Amino acid sequence: MDICIYTTPEKLEHKKGGDGFEEYYWYLRNIPKRFKVGERIYFAVKGKVAGSFMCNEFNLHNDETICWNKNSWKPIDDDISTKPFQGFRYRWFDVTTEGKDK
Repeated sequence: MDICIYTTPEKLEHKKGGDGFEEYYWYLRNIPKRFKVGERIYFAVKGKVAGSFMCNEFNLHNDETICWNKNSWKPIDDDISTKPFQGFRYRWFDVTTEGKDK
């Protein structure tokens, strides 16, 4: 099941490849038990879900990190509002339009 993480615009730009790397990760204190490799990691900033990456690695046993490639980013054209939250949430919304990054 897909998850969503709330972050700052600066951190999201970094995770989208702002520093030139290809692979990125996010550390999670609590493990999303229903999340699997190949599912999407949505990111929300400034009260809206902005887009997602596809998870290509999920380390459960060492440091509880999810990993993705910056090229898997898909922005969302839908207006999906959310209040800030900590940690992660399972995806609670439907996605009808995923566009190309502008």
